[in-house]
Amino acid sequence: ISIQSGNGKPLPEALYLAGNFNNWNPADSNYLFKNGSLFINLNRDSIAAKITGGSWELAEADADGSARPNRNINLYKSSEISLTFYGFESHTNHPPRGVKLITDSSQMMFESQFRRVWVYLPHDYSATRNRYPVLYLHDGQNLFKGILGSNTKWAIAGCLDSLQLPLIVIGIEHGGAKRIDELSPFPNAKYGGGKGDAYLSFIDTQLIPYVDSNFRSIPSAGHRYIGGSSLGGLISLWAILEYPKRYKGALLFSPAYWFNPEVMESLVKAQAPDKGQHRVYQMIGDSEGSNAQAAVSNMLRCDSLLQSSFPSWQLHHKVVAGGKHNEELWQNEFAEALI
Repeated sequence: ISIQSGNGKPLPEALYLAGNFNNWNPADSNYLFKNGSLFINLNRDSIAAKITGGSWELAEADADGSARPNRNINLYKSSEISLTFYGFESHTNHPPRGVKLITDSSQMMFESQFRRVWVYLPHDYSATRNRYPVLYLHDGQNLFKGILGSNTKWAIAGCLDSLQLPLIVIGIEHGGAKRIDELSPFPNAKYGGGKGDAYLSFIDTQLIPYVDSNFRSIPSAGHRYIGGSSLGGLISLWAILEYPKRYKGALLFSPAYWFNPEVMESLVKAQAPDKGQHRVYQMIGDSEGSNAQAAVSNMLRCDSLLQSSFPSWQLHHKVVAGGKHNEELWQNEFAEALI
């Protein structure tokens, strides 16, 4: 794959190709362009990809500077592919109504770095003195329109405004190239990771106390939930297993159980029913990549194991016909999962 400049300027020194072939790692040295070229050997006909500068803060833009949709690159019988790079996205946030960034850096430090966390406050928050349940969601830069991140958002602010649900949502941005580390409790032999417990400890010991002290949350586990998609779904299940007295339930969209089989193995070994009454909502599409059937089977097996290990839990699962592994699916299913 060769790359050329489309804006008349020299190419940046470091450009990477991230996509569904490397778990969307924006700084994978195996996919670093060298002298404007990248040689890859993938056993697939096509890939979804995007050029980055080593982090998702440096994601490629279209010629007009706007966020660029993922590239769909056809590899079938193609020996040479040419890509045009126009530049990186603008770094300006325009959050929607009710969404703001927590700026208290002393409270939001994780592994010696400031962690960006967004807060959605319900439509009547300023007009009442009510307290609200809280939903903690991972991959915060992909949740709200107007926030830098993926091109397609969950758009949950508009969804919650239209439903008028009395709910505070906390969107925790991932750590870019460290996302895999943070959202996986165990190392994966191929992709690494395995620092999810430290990430969950940050939420438990720093973020939850901050939210309960600075916003009108209901500060009890019975009104606190956690959720996410893909690896975010995986770590959310692990959260309620490891912190059963911290959360009432979990929202698991397209959970990536394949990444850490140890999570489901822990359910096989679970000695229930001593972890309270929790709620778990699982959802997956039946067209999520080349191993879609395996992903669906994993989710159904997880639901079955939860039923066996925790018979008092309230469980719900859904398989969406034609659903793909992307924000569009998660956006479309978000309202139903809440209701």
